[in-house]
Amino acid sequence: MKNIITNLILLAMAPALSRAALTSEFIYETAPFPSCHASTIVEAKDGGLVAAWFGGTRESHPDVGIWVSRCEGNKWTAPVEVANGIQADGTTRHPCWNPVLFQPKTGALLLFYKVGPSPSKWWGMLRTSDDSGRTWSAARRLPEGIIGPIKNKPVQLANGDILCGVSTEDHGWRVHFERSSDGGQTWTATEPVNDGKAIGAIQPSILFHGGDKLEAVGRTRQGKVFQIWSEDGGKTWGPMTLLPDVPNPNSGTDALTLKDGRQLLIYNHTAKGRSPLNVALSRDGKVWENVLTLENEPKAEFSYPACIQTSDGLVHFVYTWKRQRIKHAVLDLATLGQPEPVRSPITNGAEWKKDKPVALPGASKPKVESVLIYQPKTEWTYSHHQSLTFYKGRYYAIWSNGRTDEDAPGQRVLMASSADFQQWTTPKPLVDSVTENGVERVLTAAGFHQHEGTLVAYFGNYGPKKETTHLQAVTTTDGETWSAVREMGAAINPNHGPQATKSGRLIISGNISFPWSDDPTGLAGWHMTGIYPAGMAATIKDDPTSFWEVAKAQGWKTGLCEGSFYQTDDGTLHMLLRNAAKGNTHRLWLTESRDNGTTWSEPIETNFSDTNSKFHCGRLPDGRFYIVSTPIGGGRTPLVLSLSRDGVKFDQHRILGDTHYERRKAGGSKGGEYGYPHTLIHDGHLCIIISRQKEAVEVLRVALADLKE
Repeated sequence: MKNIITNLILLAMAPALSRAALTSEFIYETAPFPSCHASTIVEAKDGGLVAAWFGGTRESHPDVGIWVSRCEGNKWTAPVEVANGIQADGTTRHPCWNPVLFQPKTGALLLFYKVGPSPSKWWGMLRTSDDSGRTWSAARRLPEGIIGPIKNKPVQLANGDILCGVSTEDHGWRVHFERSSDGGQTWTATEPVNDGKAIGAIQPSILFHGGDKLEAVGRTRQGKVFQIWSEDGGKTWGPMTLLPDVPNPNSGTDALTLKDGRQLLIYNHTAKGRSPLNVALSRDGKVWENVLTLENEPKAEFSYPACIQTSDGLVHFVYTWKRQRIKHAVLDLATLGQPEPVRSPITNGAEWKKDKPVALPGASKPKVESVLIYQPKTEWTYSHHQSLTFYKGRYYAIWSNGRTDEDAPGQRVLMASSADFQQWTTPKPLVDSVTENGVERVLTAAGFHQHEGTLVAYFGNYGPKKETTHLQAVTTTDGETWSAVREMGAAINPNHGPQATKSGRLIISGNISFPWSDDPTGLAGWHMTGIYPAGMAATIKDDPTSFWEVAKAQGWKTGLCEGSFYQTDDGTLHMLLRNAAKGNTHRLWLTESRDNGTTWSEPIETNFSDTNSKFHCGRLPDGRFYIVSTPIGGGRTPLVLSLSRDGVKFDQHRILGDTHYERRKAGGSKGGEYGYPHTLIHDGHLCIIISRQKEAVEVLRVALADLKE
């Protein structure tokens, strides 16, 4: 199934740029040559700016050379020709094209360009500068078969390698990637990553998305912008796709990863011509929003732009102005204000009234069986965080059980079982209240996992001040006798138990962490990862308060927590998250992983409505994706099953519950008709376990045959 999410892009025509946001000037005008093209810019080691371009009588004329100017004291120096195509014997001069500047973290400034008698026969060249572009070494020809970065800005990876995307029209519009581990002196290349006849691509710019996740974007011969992803630092690349709503004629593009983690793209947003020259921003490299127009003049040409962000946070652009001048523009992103957040297209199509979701079009009510398996009769009046499984001929349910208040000290894990879903055993503690150093702990039920006849039941354990959070488990091979408590080695109080991906990897859905393990038993090998900043990795814990700490560290206006995920056929994991902020926008959020849960994207808001509660995701045997939640109304009712064919548009809705439960006992943070669903598919039914007013526990089931489209 094609992943619509990764290919969707939303763009509107950008507003004209205010002078408050931008300052600009011409670096190079008509003298000494009337034609110039293909600019590049870099911040050198001394903090100065260096720009380069090629210029001459006309683009393919032998007098075309590479010109460089430095910005010193906020003023650009007169351009100097630093490279030309004069041969060693002095008898022949070839044109020089497409310069690219690159400043490694250490070492000399690099200038790549190409020389050749014609566009179909040329050589990659390299010059270096040890004084930030004031003087340059003699030219060195790059080895045969290594084209060198040609109008493609290199990037430096965390391990120090330099990576560059390369393609040219005369090489069949095919993209490949070149890597240097010695500061640009020698290079190795990948095989082409696209079929130039299917998608003819050129001039890829590389973007960072955390860890080893990279994205490349550039222009195509079809008049579009392409997109391609790598999950291993550029060693291999996935399929190339077009961004269909981004027209880009025969003109260069450039892109960069900003210091705040967003992506910036500069390109010509027209079907024909090379005006206007627009700038777009993205939070995830998939959904873009135009934010400004640099140039807009009918029938004019503003082309082959380059962009960088300097150490002071300003964004600098250089581009060709009507092929007669080189223009430099400086943008202070702060003057644009904070852009409106983009949203994932995942939606349930809810109807809204006064900014709240109130109805689901076409919702129907199937026949639903329901059984209350627990109601409080003693002092233990709080119940929540329930999970359900089927093991060796019986259903098993566990949930958190406390005396009066939500997540108060003394909370334990209760369990009941049934052979027929109708008659359930009297609930008994699976793990009773635990006291350490004279203080009762808080135990939170977290779900099940089965492997080779062993059933594992998980629970979180933390102190009354949310301290020393850790994951524990007990096991059984017969459903009757359970092991002693085992430590799992993960600092998490889970939202749901382990869920297997296609590869068999187990992932626990937490709040801001999503630990994974490749141990099929689920009892060892847990690796912490998630949406917290790298600087918190050494001390991260995941409990009912830590997600607010992460929100503050990340600068989010909302606390994101209680995730649940599903996996689409392209392998992408879609982890939906509850928005827990007061006065929230009543929508779920989304983070995604394309490397089997090793790393996760920056969260963004979705169009799937929510009323600030937990939910559970899954997939039916017929291939449809589902989410069980309380997405509309108030008081966590009704309970709704939302179904989707593509994992994006959840447009089929079944009301599973809308009755009232009369709460028997008061308690801290108690309430809500249907709380924290968990699901199980078994024996031709979708089974759901739910809390009622956070004190009773109920199981529901609906026949899969009654859920047909």
